[in-house]
Amino acid sequence: MLFFSVAVVLLVVVYFFMGVRIVPQSQNYLVERLGKYSRTLDAGLHFIVPFIEIVSKQVNILERQLPTNQVTAITKDNVNIGISLAVLYRVTDPAKTMYRIQNVDQAITTTVTGTVRSVIGRTEFDGVQSNRRELSDVIETELTAVCIEWGIVLSRVEIIDVDVDESTRNSMQLQLNAERTRRATVTEAEGKKQAAILQADAAYYAAQRDADGKRVLAEAESYSISIIAKAIAQDGEQAVQFQLKKIHTDALSTIGKSTNAKFIILPTDVLESVESAFKKISGK
Repeated sequence: MLFFSVAVVLLVVVYFFMGVRIVPQSQNYLVERLGKYSRTLDAGLHFIVPFIEIVSKQVNILERQLPTNQVTAITKDNVNIGISLAVLYRVTDPAKTMYRIQNVDQAITTTVTGTVRSVIGRTEFDGVQSNRRELSDVIETELTAVCIEWGIVLSRVEIIDVDVDESTRNSMQLQLNAERTRRATVTEAEGKKQAAILQADAAYYAAQRDADGKRVLAEAESYSISIIAKAIAQDGEQAVQFQLKKIHTDALSTIGKSTNAKFIILPTDVLESVESAFKKISGK
């Protein structure tokens, strides 16, 4: 009797421990009852009914990345390119992932290929090169709608490389060289234009300064003539004679400074004026 009791206790203990399941933080367990999906066990301690319930699947719920494969596509302007994508996802509903799709990585890869070709086919090549982030967002949005049915959430989709064939690469290099030449020509033309503008401004400034100088001289000459005219009006002939003698004296001074002067012919009235001045100086 005692042996039978001990055996029963041992069977109960074994039965109890057979129903204990400790689920790691990085996994979920799928429980089937008599061959049918029953529930999902998340991280922690759980109990199942031995012989009736079994853990059929242990699903890794950590974020994972698909192998990087190049997807060939044709752009809207008929350029053949290869797109390399980084696709990261994680399982959020293990039951859907395990019971609705057989090979989830292959299914996502196939969907990515079709989606990429569809999106690239609506985009011109220059748009692919310059708007990678926007294209990645569009691809991620279209993939998300499909992956939800498989219990998967895409955490990130990124275009990491855009490859083109040799002929397209050569054409791009020629286009780049032509653009650089155009920019250099435009820069040189802009430099010449600015130089011409500065030269014209300098010439205008010099001409303006010259005109201002001539205007000042003309005003001074006009003022001098007005003074002489007033003197002539007041003193008459004496003022005229004084001005003429001044002009003669200035002319003689200029002629006398010349190294080529041999002799000077003086008018009679000038000689008389010089002789009179000389007598006054000598006291005779």
